[in-house]
Amino acid sequence: MADITDLLRRKIAEQERMMAILSSAARKGEEAAKLFDSEQTRRIEAVKKLSEVKVELEYTREENRRLKLRIEEQDSLKRRIKELEMLLDTRKVGADPYGLSTPSSKRVTKINSTEENQSRRGGGRPGHRGSGRKAFSAEDADRIVLLDDEIPPCGCGGEWDEGKLTDHSVFNFIPSRMEKVIYRKRMHTCLKCGRNAESPTPGAMPNCLYSNSMVANALLEHYVHGATAGGVTRRTGIGRGAFLGIAHRTAELLRPAFEKILSELRICQILHADETGWTMDGAKAYAWLFANKDFRVFLFRRTRASSVPGEVLGDENPELVLVTDRYSGYSPLNVTHQYCFVHLLRDVKKEEKDFPEDQEVLSFAGEIKPLLSDAIHLRKMNLEGEEHTNKAGQIRIKIMELCLKPAEHPAVQNIQCIFKENNDRLFQWVKSPEIPADNNYAERELRPTVIARKISFGSQSERGMSTREVLMTILHTVRCRGHDPAVFLEEALDKLAQDRNTDASSLIPETGLEKTA
Repeated sequence: MADITDLLRRKIAEQERMMAILSSAARKGEEAAKLFDSEQTRRIEAVKKLSEVKVELEYTREENRRLKLRIEEQDSLKRRIKELEMLLDTRKVGADPYGLSTPSSKRVTKINSTEENQSRRGGGRPGHRGSGRKAFSAEDADRIVLLDDEIPPCGCGGEWDEGKLTDHSVFNFIPSRMEKVIYRKRMHTCLKCGRNAESPTPGAMPNCLYSNSMVANALLEHYVHGATAGGVTRRTGIGRGAFLGIAHRTAELLRPAFEKILSELRICQILHADETGWTMDGAKAYAWLFANKDFRVFLFRRTRASSVPGEVLGDENPELVLVTDRYSGYSPLNVTHQYCFVHLLRDVKKEEKDFPEDQEVLSFAGEIKPLLSDAIHLRKMNLEGEEHTNKAGQIRIKIMELCLKPAEHPAVQNIQCIFKENNDRLFQWVKSPEIPADNNYAERELRPTVIARKISFGSQSERGMSTREVLMTILHTVRCRGHDPAVFLEEALDKLAQDRNTDASSLIPETGLEKTA
């Protein structure tokens, strides 16, 4: 019995220990369950809060997108308002009539000069003799007059001692005068057939009242110097109808020379092009110019389409470098394009003026303007070969680095996009010092045509525009090749008067294509 009792006691004690262990495990399980429930609750709350933050973040992003679109719309509206103001000619008080292109003489208000410039004194420097106007030599003088007249006695009562001879160069103007000449010619009659013949009149076309010299100088005044037809007829005494008839007939005689100039133009390697407004009997038309050192080709058309430069340059001319502004009419041409950096610089200045308080715009403009200016003036440094290429390449790299930087303001992005999208049309000047980075050449050569339009109101007919383009092209081309256009035209008319079968294209002076091409 004692053994059984001890056995039972040991089993009871063992069960009590197991119960204690299970009780402790149960308490720990309950604590773990409570901790898990707490962590689960915190996790659910964190997930819920994260979802709320994500919703709020998406809402903020959407709000930012809407604000950016609104800013872009406002900038677009500002530009549109300025365009409409220009169309309606309703400008702000003090605004310049032509924006950044307004000449200084027409600016409403002018910025005062700096204090440094105001403190400078004008005139020559003390002690400097000055250069003055240069006198011409005896070899260049048309005549030499010896003045050996007696002069009044000296005020002191002394006698004059004859010294050496001194020269005083004077430009004297001899007014032009119309000379009326009668050529009396003997009429000859063939005794066999009865045909009449007479000697040709020298220096005049058959049955023409005005000499070739007078015709040449009158046409030169109108088509080269820009004098109005009315002014020319008043000074020369030629009737207006007669003058216009002479111009039309002369243009038809010289049209083969005009066609030859066009054909020679197509083999050039560098060419400037520009266009401006013109009028034809009150209707809108356009004057086109294609020019370099040896050519001045003027075209007057009623359209500004790409068909006009296509007519001049042909369909395929990939070796030609055509310097223009960014007008899309030249884009379809299969040539090597070079856009004008002066227009780009003007665009940057315009953005700078439109957003004077935006630091991003001001910073970008302050960095890119000197680079564009360096590119424009690089040719004046007279660098050659590798030296030019290295210098130009450095400028190009700096410009593109600036344009590839991230930007937020639409004005900066606009300028950057021009360089990124037209990279192959902006840096031809890097390859050779002969290729300019600006189109100032065409701008200057076209300016007299703009003045002629303003004072003469354009042409009155299609035939008038055709005559103008033929005569202006020939006379301006002859002049840029170093010849006197009046002398050329007079000699050309003399040869055509002697033989109407003369090829007018052979009369044009030779071009220096080997220099320009």
